[in-house]
Amino acid sequence: MEKDPANRLGTKEGLDEIMKHPFFSNLDFDKLVAKEIEPPFKPKLSADLLDVSNFDSQFTSEEAINSVVPTAKLDSIKRNQLAFEGFTD
Repeated sequence: MEKDPANRLGTKEGLDEIMKHPFFSNLDFDKLVAKEIEPPFKPKLSADLLDVSNFDSQFTSEEAINSVVPTAKLDSIKRNQLAFEGFTD
């Protein structure tokens, strides 16, 4: 794990750097791409769309938080976006 994105695996030599890393030495990338490798864990799926049995109860027991942005905040966001009009990469 590398905090600085510039030092993360793959940033210098791309995919080759990742494939050469010792962590992946036992991985057959051809089989991976062909989807011929069995995953180590397959969650049991339910027909129930509200089934959360594959999620930790730490998260499913939390109260849902309304994420709707209040209109007053939305207006402020829109005004601030105008400051970046015409801004390009």
